[in-house]
Amino acid sequence: MALATSSNADSFRRAVVRLTAYYTAGVFFILSVFSVLIYSLIVADLENNLYENTEEAVSILEIRDEPLLHEVTENLFNILLFSDLILLILTIGVSYALARKTLMPLRDAYQKQKKFVGDAAHELRTPLAVLKAGSELLLQHDRGEAEYKKFITESQEEIDRLIVLSNDLLFLAQGKEKRVESLSTPVSFSVVCTRQCGNIQAYAHQHDVSLDTHIEEGVMVRGSDSDLSRLILNLLKNAIDYNIPRGTVTLTLKKEDSQVLLRVEDTGIGMHEKDIPHIFERFYKADSSRTQKLTSGSGLGLSIVEEIVMRHGGTLKVESVLEKGTTFELHFPCV
Repeated sequence: MALATSSNADSFRRAVVRLTAYYTAGVFFILSVFSVLIYSLIVADLENNLYENTEEAVSILEIRDEPLLHEVTENLFNILLFSDLILLILTIGVSYALARKTLMPLRDAYQKQKKFVGDAAHELRTPLAVLKAGSELLLQHDRGEAEYKKFITESQEEIDRLIVLSNDLLFLAQGKEKRVESLSTPVSFSVVCTRQCGNIQAYAHQHDVSLDTHIEEGVMVRGSDSDLSRLILNLLKNAIDYNIPRGTVTLTLKKEDSQVLLRVEDTGIGMHEKDIPHIFERFYKADSSRTQKLTSGSGLGLSIVEEIVMRHGGTLKVESVLEKGTTFELHFPCV
């Protein structure tokens, strides 16, 4: 890992140096052409003036025009050369700073993509390893019908997990392409919230969490029914997964002026303040030592929530207190 990080850092430095050289070469070429042009125009103008007014120039300056022209052009050349050297040094410094600023987002994007691919591979490897180990165990010798049924049941669970993960990855990969499409159709947000709360009741009961709802009727937004359904389901599942036994999840939907307010609160384990800015990163799991027993999720749920909110022109705010709970507050334009 250290070797890979060092290699990436070296590649970044080489790219910065190359881009600095390109910037500097371009600016220096323009500067050189400009200096030659200025020098040529001034010298030509001096020659014309001196040769046209030779007798007047000699009587006033009491020197011949040729030595004067040579001295003036030499001084001009030295001034331009010194100025170009100063500007070249400044150009190198500015080019280096601009090159770093230009490449920094690309480096960050590359590192995020590399981490994303690694995390995705890890999440895919786990269910595949379970399927492989189970099949190898069955092939060692003959098994009874009950063992085959157990293996098929466990395999179906792992396959379902793979399907969910692949669908989540596909949803995030589509990204901006669907963002415009998602804002066209009026959708009853009240109906979506009511439906999804009903769908997840059994899951909440299984985790010994009660679900309270305060849903105002007739709340409409523009967007995708399927995306908004996924948004509500992910928020509720996240609130249940990170809750405590006999905990509570409260969903509130209402109009506030020209905005729609959606709030999902839980009485769960909460999170550290330092974790809040990262919870929407793909595959991010806050404090795995505290949460690994609470959920087996892939860490894509909140990334999908953020993507859906962006598609629908909404805003998202998170507040959390450790050991007391977390609140997600979303605002959408009202129809």
